[in-house]
Amino acid sequence: MEERRPATDAALATGGWVVGETYVVRDAIERLDLRGQAGRPLQGRAVWAVEEGDGRLVWPERDWRGQWGAIRDEDRTLRPGERRVRLIVEASPDPRTRTPTVWGPGERAGLADELVALGQADEAAIVRWVEAHGFLGIRADPHEWHESVEEIRAALAVLGQARSLVAAIRTLTGDPLRAETERLLSLPPGLLTEAQADHDHQPLAGPQLARAFGIVKPTAEAWPGAGAHIQALSALSSVLQAPLERFLRVQTTIAPTGDGMRLQGAIVAAGPLATAYLRTLDEASWPAITYVGSLLRVNWQTPRPCGRCGRTFRPSRRDRKWCSERCRWAASKARAAAHPPA
Repeated sequence: MEERRPATDAALATGGWVVGETYVVRDAIERLDLRGQAGRPLQGRAVWAVEEGDGRLVWPERDWRGQWGAIRDEDRTLRPGERRVRLIVEASPDPRTRTPTVWGPGERAGLADELVALGQADEAAIVRWVEAHGFLGIRADPHEWHESVEEIRAALAVLGQARSLVAAIRTLTGDPLRAETERLLSLPPGLLTEAQADHDHQPLAGPQLARAFGIVKPTAEAWPGAGAHIQALSALSSVLQAPLERFLRVQTTIAPTGDGMRLQGAIVAAGPLATAYLRTLDEASWPAITYVGSLLRVNWQTPRPCGRCGRTFRPSRRDRKWCSERCRWAASKARAAAHPPA
């Protein structure tokens, strides 16, 4: 169980996340422009309903003259491009009415895989998780006071896609890796293989991607095992880019120095969702594509952080996650405690 401690500005600046106390689930109408938005998380701009004394809901709406009126829930019809969503709402967002606590998502082992499993669970499981740990961090703000079940599912689905790509990069090579990359990104089967065969003209071929990333390689040299990994890493970068930009909050500050002051930036409010994406990015940092002599090869011995203690070590085999047997045993014990047999 993660440590709880009083919320302070310093704790929030180091990635602490506010744990809420009381959450409820409400229906709302999400106004969406669905054109060109396929696969993107919802924006969370909800039209609120007002509860009458008899418990029925009414929706404030403007008529054709621009005058406000109230429409009962049973009479409400969705306009084109609108969707009903389920909002998880903090019942007491005013900090003066509660004593908030924080927890460090980075200290929670297996957080990313836990969130992926949560995205495949039902609505009740998502609400229970939020009640226990606070919001996931859809809007990269520790003081946010509502999230929708739908946008949580969308964000966690992308996280699951990214982690599946990381697993494929760790365990597969060559055409099997290309095939799995195509499947996960819903690309036409054989696209990456065909691109690699025409590497002088196809922008998705390994040599062309490498040149785009700043690696120069004579066309006459071979690429032992590197082409498929460059294609897969490029695909993974495209999956991670938008979520990392959205779920991380960067804040600029003016810091005093010995001879004056300087402007600097820092990541703040790295909540559970952003932490899971950052961990996925960190796990994808190996294997590396490195020069061996004059050839580009997949280097599985690149130093990587231990999945338990974070200490950097040089792996002896491709799928090794832990720096020692002690860390491997501790991680296995933590997983067993988190997921006891039914």
